[in-house]
Amino acid sequence: MHYACKRNGLSGISVEGLRALDKNTMAAQRISARLLEYLRDATKTPGMDYLTGLEQLHGGYETATFSFQLVGAPPAFSDPLVLRLYPKAYGSQNAAWESTIQNVLFESGYPTARAHWVCTDQSILGGAFFIMDYFAGQPLMFADPELVPELLGQTHAELHLLDPQPLIQAFAKLNINAYSYSLKARLDWLQSKADQHHWLAAGCQWLQENRPFEPEKLSVCHGDFHPLNILIKDGKVTGVLDWGGFSIADPVFDIANTIVLTTIPAKILSSSWDGMPDVDWDLAAERYLMEYRKHRKVDRTNLAYYIVRRCLFGLVQGVEGQTTWQHPTIVSDLLETILRITDLRIHITN
Repeated sequence: MHYACKRNGLSGISVEGLRALDKNTMAAQRISARLLEYLRDATKTPGMDYLTGLEQLHGGYETATFSFQLVGAPPAFSDPLVLRLYPKAYGSQNAAWESTIQNVLFESGYPTARAHWVCTDQSILGGAFFIMDYFAGQPLMFADPELVPELLGQTHAELHLLDPQPLIQAFAKLNINAYSYSLKARLDWLQSKADQHHWLAAGCQWLQENRPFEPEKLSVCHGDFHPLNILIKDGKVTGVLDWGGFSIADPVFDIANTIVLTTIPAKILSSSWDGMPDVDWDLAAERYLMEYRKHRKVDRTNLAYYIVRRCLFGLVQGVEGQTTWQHPTIVSDLLETILRITDLRIHITN
C-alpha cells in the first residue's frame, strides 16, 4: 500500500451532484484534474495521463466511486483502477479502515481489491480517499438463480474461516482500538439511538436482556454481505466489495445480516429491476445456509437474536434517510419479523 497523504498548495473545491457527499465535494471534472495531479506527484511520473477518464460507478450509500485507467504510469498501476472518495464529514478514518481491511484480506488470498494509495488529506479531493484495483464482473444478484446461494454460502464461509489476527495487528498499528470493530460497538450504537428514537427503546432492551455470549473464536465479519456486494465472472467470484460494516464477531451475527438482507429488501427491490432473474429469495436464503454448512459448521442457537438486531438497525436506517429501508413493504416485513421473534409490537413515531 502506498501512503501519500499531503500535497502543498491544494485547497478543497466544492461540487454538486455526487450522491452521499456533502456540499463541499468536487464535480467529477474537477476531481479528475486534481486526482491526476496527485497521482503524477505520488508516482513521480509527470507525463502520466488518463487512458480512460473517471466514470462514476453505481451503488454504495456512503461514498462516490469512480473507475479509470492510466497511461504512462508505472507498470503496477497500468490496469484499471477505482477511486473511492468519502464525504468530508466522515473525516479520515473510514479510508484508512476500509483500505487496511482490503489489503490484509488480499494478502490472505481472499477476493478483495488491493488498495494502492490511501490519502487522508481532505484538501485534495474534498474528502479522504483511496485508490484500489478494479474488479471485472457483474453483481452476483444478476447471476443464474441456481448459482446465487452456492457462491454466497461458499464465499461467506471462506471469509469466516480466515484468521482475524492479521487484521487485529494491522489495526493496532493504526491505533484503531478493538472496541471500534466489536459487536459491542454495534449494540452500543443502536442503544444510543434510542435516546433520539424512543420507539427503539423496547427493542434495545430486548437485545440487552437476551444478549448471548460470544463464542471463544470470533470471525472476520463483512457486515453487509449480500449478492450486490459480490462480483462474479465466468461463474467465479472475482471480488467482495464494501467493507465499511466490518467487525470481528460471532459469525452468526454476519449470517443473520445476510439472511435479513436477502429475505427482506432483496426480494422487494429486485422485483422492480429490469433484467433481474426470477428468484425465490426465501428459498435462496435457506440454500445459502445449506451451502455455507458444506464449508463451515453453524450453530444456529443465536441466529434469531442477531436477526432482530439487523431488523432494528434497518428501521433506524430508514428513519435516518436511507430510502431502501423506507419502502413500506420492507418496513412492514422488518416489524413483523421482530414481532414474530420477540413478541414486541413496535410503532415507529417521529
